[in-house]
Amino acid sequence: MNEFVFTSVPHIETLYPAAAFGALQPVVKNAGLHMTLNDINLYLKQTAPTEVFDEITDWSMFAKNTLSDVANDWLLKAYTDCIDVSKSGWLGISVFSFVVTRATERLLRWLKTVNHKYTVILGGNGCMSVLADYDELEFGIWCLNNKLCDHVVFGEGEQALLELLSGNTDYPGIDNTNFKQIQNLDQLDYPDYSGIDWTQYHDPRIMITGSRGCVRHCTFCDIALSWPKFSYRSAEKLVDEVKMMVHEHGMTKFEFTDSLINGSVKNFDRFNELLIEAKSKDPALEPVTYMGQFICRSKQTMPESTYELMHYAGCNQITVGIESFSERVRYHMKKKFSDNDVDYHFAQCARWAIPNVLLMIVGYPTETQADHEANVRAMHKYKLYSDMGVIFMVRWGFTMNIFEGSPISAMKQELGLIEIDQGSADSVFNWISTKNPDLDLRERIRRRLELHTLGVELGYAMPNSKKELTTLLELAHSYTGPKLIEASSAC
Repeated sequence: MNEFVFTSVPHIETLYPAAAFGALQPVVKNAGLHMTLNDINLYLKQTAPTEVFDEITDWSMFAKNTLSDVANDWLLKAYTDCIDVSKSGWLGISVFSFVVTRATERLLRWLKTVNHKYTVILGGNGCMSVLADYDELEFGIWCLNNKLCDHVVFGEGEQALLELLSGNTDYPGIDNTNFKQIQNLDQLDYPDYSGIDWTQYHDPRIMITGSRGCVRHCTFCDIALSWPKFSYRSAEKLVDEVKMMVHEHGMTKFEFTDSLINGSVKNFDRFNELLIEAKSKDPALEPVTYMGQFICRSKQTMPESTYELMHYAGCNQITVGIESFSERVRYHMKKKFSDNDVDYHFAQCARWAIPNVLLMIVGYPTETQADHEANVRAMHKYKLYSDMGVIFMVRWGFTMNIFEGSPISAMKQELGLIEIDQGSADSVFNWISTKNPDLDLRERIRRRLELHTLGVELGYAMPNSKKELTTLLELAHSYTGPKLIEASSAC
C-alpha cells in the first residue's frame, strides 16, 4: 500500500498537468507513499479520434445525455489501458468539477467489474456538485451511498488526505460534507511536480495558487460550496514559489488557479512589486509570465498603478467574467461593476498591453431582448479593442445552464424557473422562466447564434465556435425541431 495513483478523467484541460497533482504530491510523500500521475484525460486526447473525444467532452459537459457505443468503448479502453489492476495501493480520482462526474461514475462502475486491489478515494470540487443524474445528492455522497468508492474527501484535500492516508477517517470532510476550510494557506507545502513528463503536454505551465474562494457571490457560481471564505497567500510566499519552480523545472510560464487574482488588490500589488524586484536581480526570472482569472473593478478600488505593475511583472493574459454587457443583467448576477468600470478596465488593459479572455453567458434568466441588444451594441463598441488584441478572445460557451447548489438554483420560485427534461439532453440546458417566458431554449440558441454571426463579421476571435455551434444545433434539433435549424444554418 505504498503507491498512490493520482487519476484524472474527462473532461479537463489537456494542455498542462492537473494542478491538484502538484498540490497533493507533498501530502502523499509526507504520508510515506510514492505518487504517480495517471492522466486518462490526456491519454484519451492522444489516442481517440477527434470526433470521439469531442463526443465524450459534450457528454461530460451535459450537452448530451448518452454516449454512442463507439465513444463508450473508447472510454472503457482508456480505463483498461491506463489502470493496472494487478497492482495495489491507493487510487485517487480527481473530481475537478461537475464536468468530470459522468466519466468518474463510469470509471467507478468499470472498477467494480475487474478484480482490483485499490482503495479508491474521490476528491475535488465536483464531489460537492448536486445534479439530477445523482438523485439531487452531492456526487460524492451518491458514490458512497452506492458503494462505488471507499472514501471521499470533501473540501480542501491537503490536511484531510494526510489524515486519511494516516488512518484517521474521523477527520472533518472525510466521507462527509462537514469539512474544515484551511485558514492559513501560507502553512501549506509548495507544490511538487517531480515525475511529470512535461513533453506530453502541448502548452505546459506551472499552476500556482494565490487564493481560494471569491470576494463575489455571483448567482450562477457554486464556488462558495467549496470555499465559503476568501483566503489568500502572502505575496512573499508566491514569489518564493515562482523562484523555486523556475530553478527546479526551468518553467517560466505560470497560471493561477485562483477564482480571481485580484481579490485582494493590496496583496496583488505587493506580489507584482516583489516579482519585478526579483526579475531585476535574477536573469533566470526575466522571462517569467503569468495569467489568471480576474474581476473587473472600479478605478477607486483598482487604480491605474495596478495595471502598470501587472505589465512590468509579466502578466500576459487575464480571463475576465464580464458575463453580460447589460448592466441590468450583471446587477442581478451580483457582479458589482458598472458599464463605466468596463470601459475603464479595457482602457487600462489597452494602455498596458494586457490581453483579455472574456467569459460570457447567453440567456441568463432575467435577460430580455433589450439586454441582448446591449450585448450586440457592445460588440460594435468594443471592436477596436478586439482589433488591438486587448480583447484576445470571447468565450460565449453554450447557453445558460442551471445546476443545483449554485445560488440561482435557490431562486427558482423568485424567477419562476422550471426545468424541462425531454430525455435528449440534460435538463440543465432546457428550462423556462415564467417571469420571462420569451426566453426559452429556442430563443437562447437564436441569440447565441446571432452573437456568433456578429462576432465573425466584426473579427472577434471566438475559439471552439464550430464545436460549440454543432452542439447547440444538436440541442436545437432535440428541442425545437427543424424550423430553427433551417433558420440558423446560415450562421
